[in-house]
Amino acid sequence: MGEVWLDKIITKVNQEKKEYAKKSAFDTLILPSKIVSRKTEVEQIVRYLLGYKDGHVVPLVSIFGRSGTGKSTLVKFVCKYIPEVKLCFVNLRKAKTVFGGANLILNALDQPSLKSAQGMNQAMETIQREILNSFNQKTKLFVLVLDEFDVLFYDKRGNPSDFVYKLVEMQTELKEKGYLSMIFTISNNVLSDYELDDRIRSRIGNSEIFFSPYSKEDTLKILRLRAKDAFQKEIDDKVLEHCANLSFLEHGDARRAVDLLRVASEIASQEKKEINKSHVDLASEKIQKDRIHDVLKTLSYHSKVACLVLAKKTFGLEKDWHSTSSLYEKYMPLTNTKSVSYRRFSELLKDLENTGLLESHTGSKGQKGYSTEFKLVVQPEIVGPALFEEWWNENVVKKKKDWDLPSKSGKVPKTTPMYGLYMKMIDDQKKYW
Repeated sequence: MGEVWLDKIITKVNQEKKEYAKKSAFDTLILPSKIVSRKTEVEQIVRYLLGYKDGHVVPLVSIFGRSGTGKSTLVKFVCKYIPEVKLCFVNLRKAKTVFGGANLILNALDQPSLKSAQGMNQAMETIQREILNSFNQKTKLFVLVLDEFDVLFYDKRGNPSDFVYKLVEMQTELKEKGYLSMIFTISNNVLSDYELDDRIRSRIGNSEIFFSPYSKEDTLKILRLRAKDAFQKEIDDKVLEHCANLSFLEHGDARRAVDLLRVASEIASQEKKEINKSHVDLASEKIQKDRIHDVLKTLSYHSKVACLVLAKKTFGLEKDWHSTSSLYEKYMPLTNTKSVSYRRFSELLKDLENTGLLESHTGSKGQKGYSTEFKLVVQPEIVGPALFEEWWNENVVKKKKDWDLPSKSGKVPKTTPMYGLYMKMIDDQKKYW
């Protein structure tokens, strides 16, 4: 590639950037200038924080709700607004183990990570020391926010419950020295959903804040604020309404709504056109594929196979909901290594649900008791190729096509000689999927 071509590319990209006044307005990691809605949730957070004025704060508050409902943004916004509060915000998404979570807290306190051989006790001692050092004349309350808290419980070898206990015990020791601290956990699930010891539950009580999904009107308000800051020209409100509609119908996730507007504007800019509703549709498809690929590539091998089985059955049978037992039956012969136990397989499906790829419901099966069923949130045509493309095309797409061809003319009458072969084909197909 010569310098002339590179100059043309640079010129092209610079021209695209002229559409924006401040593209950083699309960055959902940056705190917004205004908070839309959430008055009730703000009041709850403020009440918990200002408990320090009476010399008493609850040790732990569980904030829960679906992704993109403003949980992390609102906690940071309120904590940074109150000058007496010292905030330490930790996203546990990168923690693969409980000890890794402790190291992320140390890093947030400007301390280097410890080696596992140094042990959890030393990690907790260092965390406590650095919290003490963070207090000054203005600081009255230290707040540790543990975002993506559910990640800790993916560590089946560690002891997440004991880690939480140590953090709560540390607060007691700090209080004895005259320093107040509290913890906010942020996740998609209420704290009671996790396997915590009774000693923890009795200590932390039942302090919870639930964030419901944004309404379509709230999402539209957020988009209008972001668009006003981001673009040079005023954006057609019908485009913003379309973004809000899609986001509300799919997930009620304001973060994704903002991403949808950003990607749509980039597509429009590359085409040198005014952003319209068709650009939003293209952006929705692109974001979905990109998100799925990002999530799938981080899964363990057995989680990938579990997800593949569900995609295969959904595609082949054209049926959404499938029981754990039917999925496990097809999972075992597909693995190229030792299969996990049925119980562990159930846990893998639940973990996949936490990523947003799956949904589940549990219902009564009469005398057979209760059964949990799962379904894919996204199309199997996206999931399958993203996991194992060559296998998917050969063993799923081709098989479906071969079986569909003979049945295009409808069912074969019982009086024809082909009826027996037709019914065998249908039976084989059901067994295969």
